[in-house]
Amino acid sequence: MKKYEVTVTAIGEMAQKFFSQKIIVLFTKKEMPMEMKDISIMHSGGELLEDIKPGDRLYIEDRGYTVTAVGEKANDNIRLMGHVCLKFDEKPTSEMPGDIHLKGTEPLTVELGEKITIESA
Repeated sequence: MKKYEVTVTAIGEMAQKFFSQKIIVLFTKKEMPMEMKDISIMHSGGELLEDIKPGDRLYIEDRGYTVTAVGEKANDNIRLMGHVCLKFDEKPTSEMPGDIHLKGTEPLTVELGEKITIESA
């Protein structure tokens, strides 16, 4: 089941520098604080139909990743402002309440117009 789907609408100037640190910061454009613009991937916004849980799959277009941990505020933040910090570090527990941790082997890239989708395990 598809839980969430958005389209990348803008990429901040510094956002790609975070790829080497295996981090993506997501925001809807209308909810993004100006100080986050340079480091964020902005998206179209979407409705989170069901909470994201470990074992779910996140796709950036056809590149798939498995959710390993979800911070206690991540689902609420997605619903409220389309914001989450994706960390591709395979950690089994979240250090920060707004993080989602993922594992996968695909190179970390994001392009304008790509879809980010989260599906049930």
